Amino acid sequence: MPWHTDLRVVTVLLGISAAVALAAPGPGRASGPGTPTLDGPTCPTIDCTPGPPRTTTGGAEARKPLPLVSPEPGQPVVATTPSHWTGSRVTMTGLRIEGIVKLPTADGTVTTLKFKLDRAVTDDLLLDAPAPAGRMLHLRTSELTLDGNVAFYATRFVGKLLDNKITLAPDLPLPDGIPLASAVSITVTEPAIDMVSVGSDTLTARSTLKLTSN
Repeated sequence: MPWHTDLRVVTVLLGISAAVALAAPGPGRASGPGTPTLDGPTCPTIDCTPGPPRTTTGGAEARKPLPLVSPEPGQPVVATTPSHWTGSRVTMTGLRIEGIVKLPTADGTVTTLKFKLDRAVTDDLLLDAPAPAGRMLHLRTSELTLDGNVAFYATRFVGKLLDNKITLAPDLPLPDGIPLASAVSITVTEPAIDMVSVGSDTLTARSTLKLTSN
């Protein structure tokens, strides 16, 4: 299947609104994964396991629930069942966790976390997406880049940050050491994302996407 057809399939499966391109083969990104730097304390010095909100001595919540935000104008209907997005790592630049969004489905809504980014690069991408008649579609590529006005809507985001497992979900408080916004790139290894919808200005695959189904 031609590469541009493969990418159109991705946009259909995940409701992606993006221009698509094929990156020329070449060496890995010059930036590399690096060691992520976070604003404030980082996971190796504190407990990254999600738990109930803690309070200060004055009784104020140290970790407030994420805000409920409205969908973007013109938000299309999304699938009730998320697609499963995994890889060896995802490097996120300009990350902002904006809050909890209820996206419209054919028969109601699905509650998601909204992540805004300037850029997201997933290495060794495997996308498992539900298809009609109980089938599953599986797409693979060595590297997928979303660039410009990137928005992730996920029901769950699991991965390792500095070798500490983190779990982000609408029904969980934000773990210690996870900033609501970061000006530096953050690399999460072994990401497993239950993705409802994705948007970006451009979508680039380093190699041809391989599509299979069962």
